[in-house]
Amino acid sequence: MDPPPSATATYTALHTIALSFIRAQALDPSLATRMNFSLLRSFCSPSFQHSWGHNYAVSLSPPLQGTLSFEDFVTHLQSMLPRLESWKTDVGDVFVDEARMKVVVRISFWMRAKGEEVENDLVWILGMEKDGSDQAMRICRSEEFVDGVAAKRLREIMMEKLQT
Repeated sequence: MDPPPSATATYTALHTIALSFIRAQALDPSLATRMNFSLLRSFCSPSFQHSWGHNYAVSLSPPLQGTLSFEDFVTHLQSMLPRLESWKTDVGDVFVDEARMKVVVRISFWMRAKGEEVENDLVWILGMEKDGSDQAMRICRSEEFVDGVAAKRLREIMMEKLQT
């Protein structure tokens, strides 16, 4: 999915960084961690913070409460990845707000655990800033809105895998 031909340089940069961040979370079987966390970090500012929504759903799920640093976000991913056989993403849509330096991405995360594939249809809001060191655009704020029913099913499958 490319930005429109009439897009400004700022729009294109925001769009590109957002999709690069999502693509950096791809399955990479050549790595022991199966995800390239160094590449993922390259799109994030030192002040990166991640959180989840919807507020009510998050209030009922302690692991999703609070705000994570980049290192905490990686720890969260590392806790999930060993329980997944595979995963892939399909980007459905990208909305860029140049004035607010935000990008909203709708994504289907197809996650396979214990032979069952679950589509987590999610919306990710990414806030950006220019990094002072090289003025490159980086993600400073990440808020992920997950499909609560899909997340519940995936959690059930993962817990079954731990018990077998």
